[in-house]
Amino acid sequence: MILLAEEVNELWKWPNFLMLAGLLGYLIKKHGGPLLAARSQEIKESLEAGKKAKIEADARAAAVQAKIANLDREVSELRANSKAELEREADRIRRDAENELSRLEHQAQAEIVAIGKQARNEVRLYAAKLALDLAEQKIRGRMTPGAQATLLNNFSNDVAGRAAEGSSR
Repeated sequence: MILLAEEVNELWKWPNFLMLAGLLGYLIKKHGGPLLAARSQEIKESLEAGKKAKIEADARAAAVQAKIANLDREVSELRANSKAELEREADRIRRDAENELSRLEHQAQAEIVAIGKQARNEVRLYAAKLALDLAEQKIRGRMTPGAQATLLNNFSNDVAGRAAEGSSR
């Protein structure tokens, strides 16, 4: 009987296995198909998103590369513009300095002329004062009491003659 029980056990193993395998196959087909399809769809969407991200990253990288390629040209343009601006500013400063120098020269010449006129006037006044002093000394040296009386007499006659002419008019 022991053999028999083992044979019966063996007999039932295969149908149990087939039922279990069928049940598992049915459950896998029923639940696993949609699960695998959903997972497959998620993977496809992730791959598409990855492709889009790669395309965007490539586009950004290309834009950066273009900027880098143009960077040398832009730096050269900035340097050229800066150099031109510097030259224009230097020319403007040079013109301003020349104008200021010219203005200062004209002002200095005008001051020299004014100082020269003032000095000539002072010299004339001094020379006139010296001439008057010298004339006074000479006149005093030549003036005698008789000459004084004659001058006084002539002066009073001139005043009287002019007064007579002024009253007749």
